[in-house]
Amino acid sequence: MSHQLSSRRGATLRHGLLSGTALALAIGFALPAHAQTNTGMRQEIEVLQQRLNALEAQQQREAATAAQARAEQQEIAQRISQQGDLKGSFPRSVRIPGTETSVRLYGFVRLTASRDFEGRNRSDVQSANSVPLTTGPAARQGGDFQFGARRSRLGVETRTNTSHGVARSVLEMDFAGAQSTSSISSQANWIPRLRHAYVEFAGFTLGQTTTLFGDTVNGEFLDSFTFLGLGGPRQAQIRYTAPLGGGTSFAVGLENPLSDFTYAGGVRLPDSDGTVPAVTVNRLPDFTARLMTAGSWGNVALQGVLRRIDYTNKGSLDPAERYADEQWGYGIALGGSLTTVGKSRAFGRVSYGEGIGRYLEIVGSGATSDLGLPGITPDNASMDLVKVSAATLGYQHFWTETVRSTVAGAIARQSYPTYAREFSAATQNFQNRTLGQVIANVVWSPVPDLDVGLEYGYAERSLLSPGPENAQRGVGHRALFAATYRF
Repeated sequence: MSHQLSSRRGATLRHGLLSGTALALAIGFALPAHAQTNTGMRQEIEVLQQRLNALEAQQQREAATAAQARAEQQEIAQRISQQGDLKGSFPRSVRIPGTETSVRLYGFVRLTASRDFEGRNRSDVQSANSVPLTTGPAARQGGDFQFGARRSRLGVETRTNTSHGVARSVLEMDFAGAQSTSSISSQANWIPRLRHAYVEFAGFTLGQTTTLFGDTVNGEFLDSFTFLGLGGPRQAQIRYTAPLGGGTSFAVGLENPLSDFTYAGGVRLPDSDGTVPAVTVNRLPDFTARLMTAGSWGNVALQGVLRRIDYTNKGSLDPAERYADEQWGYGIALGGSLTTVGKSRAFGRVSYGEGIGRYLEIVGSGATSDLGLPGITPDNASMDLVKVSAATLGYQHFWTETVRSTVAGAIARQSYPTYAREFSAATQNFQNRTLGQVIANVVWSPVPDLDVGLEYGYAERSLLSPGPENAQRGVGHRALFAATYRF
């Protein structure tokens, strides 16, 4: 069409120029006083012809440019048609052009506001392990208020179709990393923290994710700390899961160890020992297993863990101080959830073990040693596992499609050897004998992906023996508001 229009404009222009030339010649002959010679007229005609040729050449160049643009547009349209639909293979994902990989960005932005009504607790989460003691500086200062957004999350998930099945990867982080003094004081410079980084393929899981001995009930708690008794440390591991049919699966794993024990000198962990050289070491991975069945009715999981806790002082320069010991700990848990009416459900978990405190969110209580107490030498020192039992029970009720509530409670008890009562008052602060936790919340989702909720949390702990300022009990009352937008 543009070429035809160009041709028409050229013919019109040519006709106009020739007509003008004829008119000029006629006028020239009609005015003898100004007549031009034949040579002059030929020169004018040549000039006009040159201009006409230049215009025709310009029109041809424009036509060629337009044709090239049309060809490029057709090529782009052809490539797009060959790519097909960019919709990904799973919800909210897009396919990377030219590949079999789909990817999605996910996460949530969360604002929390909390007010404590007992001792001052600057942690943005409330844990029964560490609520302030009822006697001491925190108790005298009173409660505290804080806003926070560091529990916001950001993650990337990919799935790739292969000849051997789907390969899935997850990389997820939040901003709840260990804080420096300067970052805490500014209340804004939150440090990123790796939560998940793993790949699943052909039944294997490789990377960092929640332990097989972790939470399977997925209760809705507004406080971001793992609820007492449900466990769930995220750690590097190698796992294999075998489907058994009917929604049942069996999984086994080798997971990153963490030898933790308490003695007269305090709590010792491999990466924050405090002694030179370090006395806590990891010799073998933790062994975990889970048998789980799930369906529209809910789920049930039977879990087990076997771990070794190692202590060695053989790095000492003094041969008389060299000492080493290890203990094998174990744990078993049974938990699940049951759908009752509509979306409402009940959930719970019971667990027991020796040396498994860290798997139940009770840190530093895997084992104890009498080393360092009066009359104890490397020759007669011993290491003993701490026995722990825990029970959690909860219920989530949907009042409407957009309003729901969760109530839950948990108790845990630990048993120590008698010599643990002789540890210093500062060390007693880490030896919780009993722990309890209760929450009640209401959550409203006014629009999809937006949750607004209020939660009351109660936590308490009692020490094995009196701690600093003769305190033996800690209590926390916290009111929490949370607004979460998911994407």
